[in-house]
Amino acid sequence: MPAARPPATLVAPEHVLMDAMRSATFAFKGWLSEILPRHGLGMAQFWTLTDLAEHGPINAAHLASFRCVTPPTVSVIVDELVRAGWVERHRSESDRRVVVLSVTPAGRSLIAELWEQVGQRTTEATRDIPRKEIETTARVLSSFGGLPEAVVAAGGSA
Repeated sequence: MPAARPPATLVAPEHVLMDAMRSATFAFKGWLSEILPRHGLGMAQFWTLTDLAEHGPINAAHLASFRCVTPPTVSVIVDELVRAGWVERHRSESDRRVVVLSVTPAGRSLIAELWEQVGQRTTEATRDIPRKEIETTARVLSSFGGLPEAVVAAGGSA
């Protein structure tokens, strides 16, 4: 069991930020756990589909590396996504030995719908927070991953 923390006024700002990110992560995962089953998706399938939509077409080895999982794990997840019609496999035009994965139009539509639902939940959760505070929070969080500030300022995502 973690040690009890001192009152917030005595906690270092970086710990307050880490606690807030942890809380936001739990909320985000909770939203996804409500949304995804309605579409027949699990968390691993969702993130794999999202990664393919953002970074594909890509081969399974690169996807496994990107997702920080083993190639057999990616293969199982991709098999499920292919059966559902959200991902397709095809041979690389430059190297016929390589199988490339890409998102189908149905998969792109699904991902757009899912992220729209997450966006709606985010809007609801932040409804009473002033825009300036949201922009500041986005700027702070973007510093962790190198997200371009111009994208954050425009209210978009990378």
